[in-house]
Amino acid sequence: MTNGSHIRIIKGKKEIFDPVRRRFVTCTPEEAVRQAYLLYLIDVLKVPPIAISVERKVTYHKVSRRYDIVVYFKETCLLVIECKAPTVELSEETLHQISIYNTNLQAKYIILFNGKQELIYQKVNDQLTLQEQLPTYAEMINED
Repeated sequence: MTNGSHIRIIKGKKEIFDPVRRRFVTCTPEEAVRQAYLLYLIDVLKVPPIAISVERKVTYHKVSRRYDIVVYFKETCLLVIECKAPTVELSEETLHQISIYNTNLQAKYIILFNGKQELIYQKVNDQLTLQEQLPTYAEMINED
């Protein structure tokens, strides 16, 4: 297994190892994007895997949805990431979807990623501001 990015084929189905959930998952185009972003978080931004939550339920107005990736520091939600397949364009609709999740999560950063394009927003005083890059985990936890 190399750095959590191990791929296998079982009964004709491609699976990829998820380093956060610590199990193999079906390798759909969206899942491949999610796994690439997880490796970026862990390897580049130095986010400890224990601080990452993947595909968990969030409820908004009695409607349950599943977010893709959330990063925490203690009880604080630092960022929420919405991953899309490379064929899906990032749009206002995508931003609206993740903003609904963020109503409950209250993350400092909102990221949209489709494997080709990454949009990073920082939330300050209930306003979203487009950012050029995401700070490292250490920088995020030392903000304020």
